[in-house]
Amino acid sequence: MITEQDITGTWILVARGNDDPEDTRVSIERYGPDPKGMVIISPDGWMNASLCHGERPPLSGDPAWHTDAPDAERLAAYDTYISYGGRWRLEGDTFITQVQFALNPGWVGGEQRRGVELTADGGMRLLLSREWPDGAVVNAWVQWQRV
Repeated sequence: MITEQDITGTWILVARGNDDPEDTRVSIERYGPDPKGMVIISPDGWMNASLCHGERPPLSGDPAWHTDAPDAERLAAYDTYISYGGRWRLEGDTFITQVQFALNPGWVGGEQRRGVELTADGGMRLLLSREWPDGAVVNAWVQWQRV
């Protein structure tokens, strides 16, 4: 059984994958062959996760702002980045976040549920099964290593 102490801390992305070859191809297009990410799981019940393409190009225009970049560049930046946070809880081997802020506003107010496993090397694997609009189910995982 996973405990809160097992998963609290700061974790860096090691790898990600899934069981569908087509989704693997799409995932590599979106996040690159070497994605970057971090999840912070605080013992006070808050978490924040970010995952992105490992080689995102900077937006054109003034680097201090994003609003002057062309729409296509801003869409590409949005499509290559995931971030959300909120209050978390553990139910058995399921890590649940009550999303309070997210890059995707459709996630706010909902829950993100991930199976959680500890690996022999001290890492953590978060598991996700998701049904796509066409009815296909993809089982994905994200591997993290404690900092």
